[in-house]
Amino acid sequence: MPPPDAYSHDKQPGLTRETLKQLQFHQKQESTSTPSSDSPTTLSPTVSESEAWSVPSSRAPSRPGSRAPSFSSGKAGGKVDAVSSKTPTPKQGNKPTSAPVSKTPSRAASVASDGAEKKSTSLKEFLSGAGPKLTRRSSQRSNASSRKSDSDARSVGESTTSLLKKYGVCERVAIGKGATSVVRLAHKWDRSEEKLYAVKEFRKRRKNETEKEYVKKLTAEFCISSTLHHVNIVETVDLVQDENQRWCEVMEFCPGGDLYAAIKRGGMSPSEVECCFKQILTGVAYLHSQGVAHRDIKPENLFFDTKGHLKIGDYGASTVYRLPWETSIHMSTGLCGSEPYIAPEQFLGKPYDARLVDIWACGIVYYCLHFQELPWPSAQLSNPLYAAYAAACVSSKAEQSACPPTINNLSPRACRPVIRKMLEPDPKLRSPIEDIIAHQWVQSIDVCHTMTKPTHVHVYAQQQAQAQAQLLS
Repeated sequence: MPPPDAYSHDKQPGLTRETLKQLQFHQKQESTSTPSSDSPTTLSPTVSESEAWSVPSSRAPSRPGSRAPSFSSGKAGGKVDAVSSKTPTPKQGNKPTSAPVSKTPSRAASVASDGAEKKSTSLKEFLSGAGPKLTRRSSQRSNASSRKSDSDARSVGESTTSLLKKYGVCERVAIGKGATSVVRLAHKWDRSEEKLYAVKEFRKRRKNETEKEYVKKLTAEFCISSTLHHVNIVETVDLVQDENQRWCEVMEFCPGGDLYAAIKRGGMSPSEVECCFKQILTGVAYLHSQGVAHRDIKPENLFFDTKGHLKIGDYGASTVYRLPWETSIHMSTGLCGSEPYIAPEQFLGKPYDARLVDIWACGIVYYCLHFQELPWPSAQLSNPLYAAYAAACVSSKAEQSACPPTINNLSPRACRPVIRKMLEPDPKLRSPIEDIIAHQWVQSIDVCHTMTKPTHVHVYAQQQAQAQAQLLS
């Protein structure tokens, strides 16, 4: 494992209004000098239609989003959206492939409980363009207790210092909503600058819930996320109470929008896709080096800042699989996450290695980046799409070098063995993050913010940041 301080960086304070204005000016200059071979056509800035906490809207959301961590019963199952009949050409590679790309994804309904519908789309229909659409997914979580750090008992702010005094005024219009929280944008004037924070207001305590149980649920996420400091991790700043004694988690504000919105928008170049993927892997590698597994990796939980950094957020389902002084890992239990991204072993009801669950989810995210849709609605043998893939994986093992059709549709060709190892149905054979990062193809990927002269820019994130700067000006 990497050393505990691997990939670490200094904590960053809130984003300033001046930073956004400067970004808007510099990005207009960069857009004229960026090589056009890898960059899609730049569109006029628009405010995201999504209800992600990272990008506020000028009007109140018409319906709640699905971003906040859920403490639901976590029953498996969920409705699958209607599939698409179109077959656009994938965005990556020099030659078009036969893999499907769905229509522009629509918003997803919340994950349903038992008795949910199951689509019987065949693999043949899937390859002809009838695959499940990529839609926003709500996370689900079982009541089975996952092992958390014993820091749950640590004090997280007995002080009732006003949120207003420490982090400024929160906007009335929410920039994100979930089952357990509402997220607002906070403005704090510090001398001549105005700093911006994302403030998650947690729900009130339920009548059948003790104060101890309530506080434990709220602080579990904070106790993990507040110890994480990395360029690809959303910074957690504080846990305080507002003037109404409601608990609020203060976080870094990411004005570039989330990855789901960028995928939905479309037009990402191959270099953008690979850059995003490598940043996700780097963030996951840092988490695992700290003994933490996220367990809910999905595009909705990945956020852009103003500099092209893609950050992992929302640690409501995260778990500590190993404490600093321990040499062995703790297996996880319980079904958590969003159904299309959940690894097959989680559906078996047995203890599992949470690190390998993250690896599986990262593989699904890459597929979504490439095709703008999901490979299957659920990784269970009862689903014909996944069942066909699992059978093809067994066959490909016998042929050694072959990959299932789902993987063979990906490009570039060099990515196929990597994604094949990440989407290995047998967790015992799935590659750990260290092996994935060390692969020659991953090592060859250029990350925009590490280059003196980037070969690409994240167009959608720039547009969102510019739109945010205009709203604040």
